[in-house]
Amino acid sequence: MRTMLALLSLMVAARVSVVQSQVDYYGRLGVTFSTKLLRDDLIQEIETRQNLAPTLALGVSLPIAPTYTAGLEGTITSAGYYSEEQDLKTDLGTLRTGSLILNLAGPIIPRLDWRAGAGVIHYWPADEQGIFLRGGPTRFLVGAGVDYRSSLLTSLDLMVSLRYDWHRFTTDELEARNFSGSQGVQRLSASVGLSRARP
Repeated sequence: MRTMLALLSLMVAARVSVVQSQVDYYGRLGVTFSTKLLRDDLIQEIETRQNLAPTLALGVSLPIAPTYTAGLEGTITSAGYYSEEQDLKTDLGTLRTGSLILNLAGPIIPRLDWRAGAGVIHYWPADEQGIFLRGGPTRFLVGAGVDYRSSLLTSLDLMVSLRYDWHRFTTDELEARNFSGSQGVQRLSASVGLSRARP
């Protein structure tokens, strides 16, 4: 009985060790460009946009097939946002976003991978005012991208990434003001960072 328990313990430990050795993790810094959050041209055209936003991305993934992985990627952005009416810009303060995406990834060519997934994005305005008077929304998000890796050290790779994602945007305050529609928002980001070296 003791022998069986010892063997079982060794098998579990070996399995955990193998899984841990296959875990891929990374961190990147970059910038994100977003299309307009809101456009109202009922009387005269008014647009609300976010500035180019510094971005932090962290991710982890595990293999699910010989050449494919499944993982989770989180990003945080923070930048000012503004409204524009007849070439007059009004600073509206700071707007942060946080997103989580479950994704699948696979190879295109050696060192270059595709990635696609879906998740959620949440808006955190520094001040609850204007279109965020009733708080920031959480929306469904879809995205895709590519990652290029180059060997840097024995245990680390240099990782360069491009990401694209899309979601619908509206807020409780806009809906309370009878804005029944929602605006499609596209985001494009470029970032560079470090990842665990691949074998």
